[in-house]
Amino acid sequence: MPPKEPRPASRFRLDIGGKEGIGSFRECTGLDSETTVIEHTSIDANGNPVVRKVPGPLKWSNITLKRGVDESADLWTWRKQVLDEGPDAARVDGFIELIDYNGSPIARWKFLQGWPTKYTGASLDPKSSDVAVEEIQIAHEGLDRE
Repeated sequence: MPPKEPRPASRFRLDIGGKEGIGSFRECTGLDSETTVIEHTSIDANGNPVVRKVPGPLKWSNITLKRGVDESADLWTWRKQVLDEGPDAARVDGFIELIDYNGSPIARWKFLQGWPTKYTGASLDPKSSDVAVEEIQIAHEGLDRE
């Protein structure tokens, strides 16, 4: 069977803490990590300064997800848990899946100990014909592609 071609990155699904399909999203950013570079200056055998770049701490970006507003209040409820009980109570492992037109997963990323740092509700403008969009930002302690 020939390998599958890449497909459009147009739909994402969020699963948190064992709750499958907490939402489908139209945009996802922040699936990245970065190793901080530290410049270390030393002197070589000839007395000349030498700058070496050595690895510093590993940083994970916050994951940002956007979707059209629907009846589900799951994202707000998760954020409210942070407000009411603190971030530690809201921490969960979760998955973000890129899904195709049939709802089958194409790629899957697992994040560890995620909690919502920010929730943005829809901008309400009676003159606009745009879909109402909500956004959630998730801080986490690690990301892996499965």
